[in-house]
Order: sequence, then structure tokens, then C-alpha cells
Amino acid sequence: MPRTPPPNASRTEARRSRWLAAAVAGALSLCAGPAAAAADTLPALTRTTLELAAEVGRRSAEPRPSLYAGVAADGVLLRELRVQLDDDAALRYQFSEDEARALAAGALKPLLALAPGAHRLRAEFVARAAGDKPGATRYAAQLDRRFTADDAPLELRFSAGSLLAGASLELQAAAGDVALREVDYLLGSERPFEAALRLAVSGRDDAPRRDAAWQALGLSAAASDAAAPAERYRQALTAADGDAALRALGDAGALSPQGLRLRDLANVTLGYRELRAGRGAAAIEHFQRVRSPGPYSNAAMLGLGWCYLWPSAEGARPGDAPLRPASADALAAARRQSPFRYLQAVASGARADDLRRALIPWAELLGRDPLDPAVQEGMLAIPYALDHLGAHEQAERHYARAITALEGARATLAAARAEIADGRLLAALDARDADTASGWPRQLVEQRDDAEAVPLRVFAAADEAAAPLREYRQLRSLTRALDAAAAQLAAHDGDAALAARINAQRARLARAGDEAAARLRAALQAVLLGLDRQTTRALAEAEFALARVYDRDPHGDGS
Repeated sequence: MPRTPPPNASRTEARRSRWLAAAVAGALSLCAGPAAAAADTLPALTRTTLELAAEVGRRSAEPRPSLYAGVAADGVLLRELRVQLDDDAALRYQFSEDEARALAAGALKPLLALAPGAHRLRAEFVARAAGDKPGATRYAAQLDRRFTADDAPLELRFSAGSLLAGASLELQAAAGDVALREVDYLLGSERPFEAALRLAVSGRDDAPRRDAAWQALGLSAAASDAAAPAERYRQALTAADGDAALRALGDAGALSPQGLRLRDLANVTLGYRELRAGRGAAAIEHFQRVRSPGPYSNAAMLGLGWCYLWPSAEGARPGDAPLRPASADALAAARRQSPFRYLQAVASGARADDLRRALIPWAELLGRDPLDPAVQEGMLAIPYALDHLGAHEQAERHYARAITALEGARATLAAARAEIADGRLLAALDARDADTASGWPRQLVEQRDDAEAVPLRVFAAADEAAAPLREYRQLRSLTRALDAAAAQLAAHDGDAALAARINAQRARLARAGDEAAARLRAALQAVLLGLDRQTTRALAEAEFALARVYDRDPHGDGS
């Protein structure tokens, strides 16, 4: 049951340590390469698939996109767009956080192929300020324009405007090397195979971009460098001055998606270190640097609430008792000092203000992933705080709500076990990765209205599942690329020898994919067992807390 953590280890502290360790392990596994069992086969399959798809791409007569989306605004992230050319169906797209940051850094997203001649273009772009705070400024811009296209690529360029001029969209000639700006978009949105293929088809010999794509795919001799961010984190944890090394990671500037996750992880780690040392103000600064949404935002929100309740280093004494006693003797002593016979004291004054401040970040956890240990802790922390504020009926409702959510989480886990066994979960994952209408599914980012994203995100963060999941998804992306290449070849060339090579490679990918799927299913089942044990513990704590509420003196006079 959540409680203000005492100086010595408590059940809350132990639970927090477990989920923080799991978060660290998950982050490191996401930075690592493919599973060791696939180290020899996956790079070879990737390289051959890339060569075949590039050969087809260079022969293809299909027109390349010549209309692109770009951003000309500092501190603004593009969220979604709608583009309609002539009377064709409108193209709609939602940008993930990584895609939006790549555009803000100067990348281009391909939109449509433009046939030479007269056209009418209607477009609407929506963006928001890059700050992670709720209520960030939103921008919207529209364009309705007739123009004549030739062979030159065009860019729909979004500008946020100023105090005197609102956001705008402009249609202009695309500047710079369009192919390389498109590669930057693919690399920034963690699609290295597509980036490598675009480089190969366009004939661009850009070493930094090629190396970045090949390292992510495990093709480069320096592929081990891809684990450098994880290694820097490990070194920071074990360094003599570990806090300074972690601060260097936590203060890092513009980074890749892996680097941003590592920066968040460093700040969460630093926040909990400061918290345990009784330096709540310093901990708050670190927790507030963590991006939301993001893989560590729940952990940061939970820690931010504890910052207001953890005894400060200046004011705490060894004998200070927390609001929720840690032993039977302490419970009896607190009960004698309490205005209630059976429950803990109701706080007043500055301590009550601390509880109210803690409730603000904890309330952000409501409605989030009930399988996340930080969210489960928040479900119990909120009624705990309300109980100490004297809002007993509200506390009772929140405990009941937590029980309902945790029972639902266990039902979700049971359903997930069945869906893994019969193949439905992997089919849903394939559909998400193949979705071209939004960048969010590929990132597996939690969205509150998206029931599928939650378990998939949890699996991606689990140490035992991250590497098999990455291997499986990469093989599936190779299969989709080769299927598209086969369709292009059949439509425009018909080279029988090349078609035979492609079909042979598709068969090899199918066999490797089946083996990877079996490894992934076993790993996911292991994750589910751990999640079920964790959720069962949280459910038992919630039920016990609710029983204590029901045990309250019915007269409530506290005498």
C-alpha cells in the first residue's frame, strides 16, 4: 500500500525499485541489437532483401512523390495534416513525436506524386508548441491554391507565424537535397530499412546517413556502436561520480529518439536518487524534464507526487514517523495520537498542503495504462492522500475504482495470453506496423483511447521481450518491403530471373519469421506471467485498504 517512504526500505520503496529496475532494463534492451540467436541470420537476410528491393526500385517506372511536407518554425511540432489534390481522396496523416521532431529539424515527409500540368491543392496542417506541458499552444493553417506542376519537387511548408501574423502554409520549390531530407525523416522516425533503401535507389553516397541506417539494421561493422547510449548509461551508474555522469546525460540537447529516451531515463534515475536523499526540490527539477507522452512519464509523475511527501533532509529526524506507520508498534503509537481510533491521522496545515500538491501529478496517472507499476502505485497513492485529508468517501471510491481497474488489467492479461496463443496479438502488431495513416502505431506509444497500444508498449519495455520483438518486427518489415518490390516488378518489368530470386528470398524470410514468432510468443508469455503477479499484488493491497476503510468507526467521533 502506498505510504510516505521512511528512511529505511519499505514495501513501497521495494516495489518502486522493482519497476524502476524493469524500466532501466527495458530501455537498455531497446538500445541493444537483435537477439543473439539471430545475430548471424538477421543481418544476412536484411542485406539481401535491401539489395533486391533496391534493384527493383531502380528499375521501377512508378512516379516518385514530388510533393513534400516541411516545417519552417522553431519550437513547433506538426501533429496532423490533410491534403487533397484535385478531386482525389484526401490524404490524412498523424505524426508521431519522433516524426514531428525530424520535420522540425529540417526533414521532409513525402506526400503525393504530381503529374505535370494544372492542379488544385487544398491542405490543412495542425501543429503545437514543442513544450511538453498540457495546454501547449496549438496552430492551424490552411491553403487552397491552383498551380502548375513540372518535374521539380514542391514543398508544403508550415510556418507558425508571429504575434502579428498567424500560422501559414506555403507551396514552394523544395530546397536542398530532397532525397537526403527524406532519408532524415525516415531515420528520425526509426525506419532505418526504408532510409537505407531510399539511399540505395537514389544513388546518394552519404556516409553518415548510410552508417546510421546500417547500424540500426545490424549491417555495419560498427553496429555495436548502436549500443553506445546504453553503455553510457551503464557507465554513469557505476562511475565514481555517477550523479555527474547522469546529469550529463539528463542535460543533453537535441538527440535521436534513442537519445531522448536515454535522457528521460537519466532524469528519472536522478529524480529518485534525489528523492531518497531527501532533496525534494532537486528531484522535482529532474522529473519535470521528462517528456510526456514518453516511456518514463508515468514514473516521473509518480515520483513528482512523492517529492511533496518525502521527509526533507533539512527537516527530518531519525525518529520522525511517516503518515502511514511502517510497523505494528508505530501503528499503535500513531493510533494513540490520532483523532481516529482505527485510521491514520488527518493532516492539517502545511502537511495537508503537501498532500494536495502530491495529488496534482498523481491525478495525471488516472486513466493511463493499468499494467504499468507506476500507474498501479498511483491508483493506491491517490486514495491514501485523500484519506489523510479527511476525504474518506472519496478515498473509498478511489480504492473501489482501483480494484475495478486492476481486475480489468488481470482480465486483459488473460485475454492477451489467449491472443498470443492463437496468433491474434501478432496479427494486430503486424497491422499496426503496416499502418500508413499515422506514425503513432509504429512507435507503440500509449494513447488513452487506444486499447491495443498499451500491451504492445508494455511488451516493448520488458527486458525479456524487447530483443525478440525487435527481431520479429524487423523481419516483418523486410517481408513487406519485398512483397512491394515483387508487385512493382510484376507491374513494370517481368524479369523472370529477378522474380525467382525475390520469391526465394521471400521463402527464407517466411521461415525466419516463423522461428522469430515462436521465440517472441514464448517471451511474451513470460512477460504476462510477471505482469499478472505484479497486478495481483497491487489488487490485494487495494482490497486490504478498502477493508480498512470499511472498518472505520461508524460514528466517526474519533473519541
